[in-house]
Amino acid sequence: MYCEKASGAGSAAGAVQEGLAPSIRWRAVRAVVWGLILVLTLCALTTHSNLIYRRYITAASLPSGAVFFFFLTVVLNGILKRVHAPWAMGKWELGIVFSMLFNSAAIPQASIGQTLVTLAVAPQYYPRRGGVPYAEQLGDAIPSWLLVQDREAVRAFYEGLAPGGSIPWSAWVVPMLGWTLFALALTAALGCLARILSHRWIEEERVTFPLMELPLEMMGAGSEVDRFWRNPLLWLGFLTPGTMIGVGQMHSYFPTIPEIGQILTWRIGEGWQTAPLNALRDFVFPVWMLVIGVSYLINGEVAASIWVFHLLYRVQLLAFALMGYNAAAPAGTTTFNPMDWIHHTEFGACVVLSVSMLLPVWSEVKKAWRREPDARVPRGAVLGFLWANGAMLVWAMLAGRNVLPVFLFLLVLYAIVLALGRMVASGGVYLVDNGYVPERLIHGLSGSLWQSNSGLWILNAQNALVGRADMSFLYFALNDEKFRHEARLPQRIHLAGVVLSVLAALFGAYFFILWWSYQYGAVNFAAWPLSWNVPQHLQRLMGDMASRQPPSGEVWSATLVGAGIGLFLLQMNRQFTWWRLSPLGFVIASSENVSGQIWGGAFIGWLLSSLVKRYGGMPVYRKLRPFFLGLILGDVVVYCTVVLLESLIGVRGAGF
Repeated sequence: MYCEKASGAGSAAGAVQEGLAPSIRWRAVRAVVWGLILVLTLCALTTHSNLIYRRYITAASLPSGAVFFFFLTVVLNGILKRVHAPWAMGKWELGIVFSMLFNSAAIPQASIGQTLVTLAVAPQYYPRRGGVPYAEQLGDAIPSWLLVQDREAVRAFYEGLAPGGSIPWSAWVVPMLGWTLFALALTAALGCLARILSHRWIEEERVTFPLMELPLEMMGAGSEVDRFWRNPLLWLGFLTPGTMIGVGQMHSYFPTIPEIGQILTWRIGEGWQTAPLNALRDFVFPVWMLVIGVSYLINGEVAASIWVFHLLYRVQLLAFALMGYNAAAPAGTTTFNPMDWIHHTEFGACVVLSVSMLLPVWSEVKKAWRREPDARVPRGAVLGFLWANGAMLVWAMLAGRNVLPVFLFLLVLYAIVLALGRMVASGGVYLVDNGYVPERLIHGLSGSLWQSNSGLWILNAQNALVGRADMSFLYFALNDEKFRHEARLPQRIHLAGVVLSVLAALFGAYFFILWWSYQYGAVNFAAWPLSWNVPQHLQRLMGDMASRQPPSGEVWSATLVGAGIGLFLLQMNRQFTWWRLSPLGFVIASSENVSGQIWGGAFIGWLLSSLVKRYGGMPVYRKLRPFFLGLILGDVVVYCTVVLLESLIGVRGAGF
């Protein structure tokens, strides 16, 4: 916490309560304008580096690109303080800039921007090589106002403009407006949901939000900012991943230099090629310095749950293989798929955890609805959540009378992102995904016999857009609530900045994606979203339409078993002090990102934190904290510097 005098967060918040004073208004405008400039710059770099070089600088729960541009802002602001102090931003202004960058950073990539653009054009182009486009095969299942109708605009998007051609902007106006209405309504609903949960999670349950510790320290909200930046342990931590990334880049240019990179991976199961051990042939031990840094900061129970449940997931695979159900066996060898069973059990636990998080705030929601003075949930957030969901259901009605499929999709999606949002808030999971996507779950639990072709399509399209739930806006909004609370940001200015940044990132993404697609041809891009994500969903849609299925007993049984496991883990964690394992790790145990990038670093971070606390106590733990913050800062700053240089010089180096 902190409190500035003339330009502090406390005085700014007070000015907002009574109406903005002229000096505060000027500072607010300056912060928001600078934030918008950075948001659009990051949007351009994100889109270019992703499409051309397959780099991902914002696809994370703590977007590297957002931290990088905030780092540059803090450095520039420090210089201004010494050169001409009146020009420098105050802490609350820096906080506004970070919130704008943080909330909008992931929007241009597959989480919304790239997939949303492709939904309007992929059905008109694929399948290729003489096949009939999916849009024609689907007939009137897809409303015409959600598709680009100009066939030449579709062809040029994927194959590039003819010499002398111009971008057909007008062909995109109606379909992009149609998809944008749904995307913005969903974003608003998730933002309101975060606001509803924030008081309980921050004030009552004291969730740690480890991903916000670095930006708060960077702007000086937790300590003296100069003391943080002058700490040698910070820079020692900074150099560790920075050197690894730098050497990895040099190796790509000069092969004689030893090969090293951002993530060190020991492929433990690579040599296990015979049954049953080949069920673990993709078993690796990943070491990512950034993950070690984050894992040092989090609650030990949550950190342990990440790696313990991942190892138990591996034990499950081996046990199924011993019973004759090998996940590594060729498709069609057996009717039972161990991975599907595991994913569905994780979803069952996910539902239990999500319900357990909603029940404690239900009474506060009712108080807010009744306008009771002691309500801790803002009534505007409750109304906003209802209005946003209502808008999505109206949109579903207009898009082929698909209210029930969209309602079910939203219900399942909220059940997933609530539990994963708590995992990000408590465990700082840098990359979170899941195998239990809403579309497949709805087909498994309710069957597809009752669904129209239009209903199947709407589920398929929404699943392509947000079904993987890896970059849900809820994760960013929840963390930003913690940041706003700790930094004491003026609420009206903060809300205006975040809304403007989300709009700028979304419409900026449209512009840059269309611009580069028409210049180079989307089929030529290195990244997968524009030429793989929606087409592979459409291919699966055709199979669903050709083969309708009743509800699956296997999906139901796995979900119920998972719910039982979730209840057991929840009760053990709540009732017994000796049970030192959070249930949260179970819902992401089989995640691809946890398997390939997270769990090893989470284990090392947990081990180091536990040893330091046990033998050095909290004073030593706090003293070493800057080193682990440096691991995070060094990774994101050096990696983004490399990506920026690549885009400027036109050569891709190493790294993932």
